[in-house]
Amino acid sequence: MIEIKDLWYTYPGRTEPTLKGINLKVKKGEFVLLTGPTGCGKSTLLKTLNGIIPHESGGIFSGSIRINGTETIDSNHMELSRGVGLVFQNPDDQIFSTTVEDEVAFGPENLCFEREEIDKKVEEALQMVGMSGHRLSSTNSLSGGQKQRICIANMLAMMPEILAMDEPVSQMDPGGTQEVLNTVRELNRKLKITVLLVEHRLHELAPFADRIVIMDGGKIIFDQPASKAFDYLEVFHRLGLRVPEPVELCHALGIRASPLSAREALLVLNRKNSKENMITPRILPNPEENIGADTSALAGPAGNNDSVNNDSVNNDSIISIRDLWSGYDKNLMVLKCINLEIHKEERIAVMGTNGSGKSTLLLNLAAMLKPYKGSVKVLGEDTRSKNPYSFAGRVGFVFQNPDLMLFCDSAEEEARFGPVQLKFENIEERARTSLEAMSILNLKQDLPQSLSRGQRLRTAVASVLSIDPEIILLDEPTTGQDRVNIEQMMDYFKNNRSTLVFCTHDIEIAMLYATRILVMNEGRIIADGKGREVIKNIEILRKASLTQPPVVEIANYLGVDAFSVTELVEMLACRGSEVINSDVINSEVINSEGIKCEVIRC
Repeated sequence: MIEIKDLWYTYPGRTEPTLKGINLKVKKGEFVLLTGPTGCGKSTLLKTLNGIIPHESGGIFSGSIRINGTETIDSNHMELSRGVGLVFQNPDDQIFSTTVEDEVAFGPENLCFEREEIDKKVEEALQMVGMSGHRLSSTNSLSGGQKQRICIANMLAMMPEILAMDEPVSQMDPGGTQEVLNTVRELNRKLKITVLLVEHRLHELAPFADRIVIMDGGKIIFDQPASKAFDYLEVFHRLGLRVPEPVELCHALGIRASPLSAREALLVLNRKNSKENMITPRILPNPEENIGADTSALAGPAGNNDSVNNDSVNNDSIISIRDLWSGYDKNLMVLKCINLEIHKEERIAVMGTNGSGKSTLLLNLAAMLKPYKGSVKVLGEDTRSKNPYSFAGRVGFVFQNPDLMLFCDSAEEEARFGPVQLKFENIEERARTSLEAMSILNLKQDLPQSLSRGQRLRTAVASVLSIDPEIILLDEPTTGQDRVNIEQMMDYFKNNRSTLVFCTHDIEIAMLYATRILVMNEGRIIADGKGREVIKNIEILRKASLTQPPVVEIANYLGVDAFSVTELVEMLACRGSEVINSDVINSEVINSEGIKCEVIRC
């Protein structure tokens, strides 16, 4: 279905090729997961499949790409788009209709389907992605995750032979991610639609894939069946890619197995225990002792949101919200009766379903939205009587879509802009420090729009860090980031003792870095507490379309309190004979995903 031979591509104005000798074959009906470090060329490769590159982009192109036997260089973009549906990384780059119905109908209309058939395709596609109730909604009113669903529905309505998807679920809640990917997998299996999907979230996507292909530096360096890919764990660690927790756990325990779920991991532990009657775990070093050290043997830092000494936190309220009702239309409130206190040096993770009000809450904290009812006080000032500019230099905001913030000719100019406008001193040092903190100092002369999505987001963060604000607001900061860049970014905020409020669907990152987790649902805060408390409440997680990390599920079944691979391995090392070498009771329980599991009981 896809055959790429010796593909090279260089963007206009660049001397270094982005794609360097790519060779790849994908059979009809395969589901291929393409991953790699931020900026390695994944998105560029997808754009060659439907002719955007080179027909619309220019640049220097060489090599051969055949789609179902047709050479792309000899076909036009319109012809290729009939067979290849491309879901962009940024949904705002793809959506242009004012209503959801018009957006999803656009493709079938241009393929000249009958009106009755178009209506049927629109309804079916919206049902597939769980958006039937939004058929008549304005596309501008949707959250980032909802927009991603609409873009996927847009492609599904045309039923292409190949579905190429660039981080299509990066802004979706875990429940929505599973729902959409189950649909894509079903279409892949039943209709033999070929899927090539780019993602950093390997721990969530790996179970759906037939093959895992890894790129680095514009080249394909790894290509293995998904069932065998994690046998080569050193490759994933070397490139800073996230690995499913059950895989990390088994390898840390010296078990050569690659389970992709908590249930599979428990079955592996059960078999190992029955066979040898003993498991001797290896104790993992704590990566927080040396942030720059080689973490090739780690699952990531221990997920301990208690790591901040609460005695050192200033208990003076820096943000105070009372009975907040807010929205974009006075007849439709997005936030409903929000009461919240945030103290200096706290790191608050805001989690919940798409459309639950997370971004709207951040916009109120930045005074970009005003309360319809109630009050929001930031740094002691009521936002109702203030405009956003009055908080310049004190409150820094990074949008979910970083492209809304980038307008300068280089990353360095972006980092300099704020300090220059605020007439700060040490402008050069501020810019250099912020770019270095986001690991993009080497890209300081690059045009921001030419960078990858992850690099653009880190440029936007650097432009905020350079003004050293008292409060930092981040909307989905992990989007488009590999594990190394996520940890470097969040470690900076942790070590800098920033007051941070960030929206995220990544519960593992929230557990690791947040001192508190807020869970939202339908515009209300339904949980507020330490990560370890929130993560145990299965009912709250279900309401917010969240799931427990696999390692927490495994620990629960083993009857121990552990919230990371490191913690669980250490506990098993200390209590090995008590926990692992216990009788296995052939009982069943229902896990957080509603699946019956055989459980190892202590």
